[in-house]
Amino acid sequence: MLRYLALAFALILLQSFQTGAAAQPVEDRRFCDDAAANVLLLLDVTTPYDTADRSTLISGIEQIFDSLGNGDRISIRTIEDAFSNSHRLLDMCVPYCPSNGFLRDLFSNCTMGVVINEKKRLRAAITLTLRNRLEAAGELPTSEIIRTIAAASKEEFRSGRPNRIYIFSDMIENSVYLSGRAFFSTGIGPLMTQLEGDGLIPHLQGANVQVFGFGRTGVADRPPLAQEMLKRLSAFWTAYFRAAGAALSLQQHLSSAE
Repeated sequence: MLRYLALAFALILLQSFQTGAAAQPVEDRRFCDDAAANVLLLLDVTTPYDTADRSTLISGIEQIFDSLGNGDRISIRTIEDAFSNSHRLLDMCVPYCPSNGFLRDLFSNCTMGVVINEKKRLRAAITLTLRNRLEAAGELPTSEIIRTIAAASKEEFRSGRPNRIYIFSDMIENSVYLSGRAFFSTGIGPLMTQLEGDGLIPHLQGANVQVFGFGRTGVADRPPLAQEMLKRLSAFWTAYFRAAGAALSLQQHLSSAE
């Protein structure tokens, strides 16, 4: 049984490699534990990443994967020029040998060797999926972060479980819904009132949110943000995630290892 499941997974991985950014999401729910942690990664692809940034980001996400526990779910989605263009790239769970229940019977031949091989496959799937998508990223005229988070949270948040959200983005909103000029010039109070009225404050009660790449320019000819703009950016997102019920940490580097 396990041999055939592994073969099916390899075929999914090959399809992802062949079709690149347009591939269907890599999905494997065999090892999911409904009581385990739920991890969402949001990847901003509205600006290009150079070789160094791609390497740093992929390394950082591999570290996140290595920190996951048995049965933890990991989902990766994109932040694009419009929230409706956001795509799920991957939805999988960390392999392990169940000790009881239906899965124990299904994976009755499960061994530590099997688990190690399955984890290697999952890690490879994450690396390959990220590399393909990051290489395809280009400069887009808009970046819709607020509505992407609001929409994705409805699908990805798991109530009653530990939820961790990692966002790789400069967090500078500039969209049809809210232009960059309006984003920085509107008072945080009125802006939060607007978002509340439009149903764009997600329910993320108890979630831990970590942002990497906060305030980065992403493009060589784009000047760094003035300190006042960075402070404003931090104040807005702090208020936003507080209203959503989540704890927030912000980091300007793309990886905690930087």
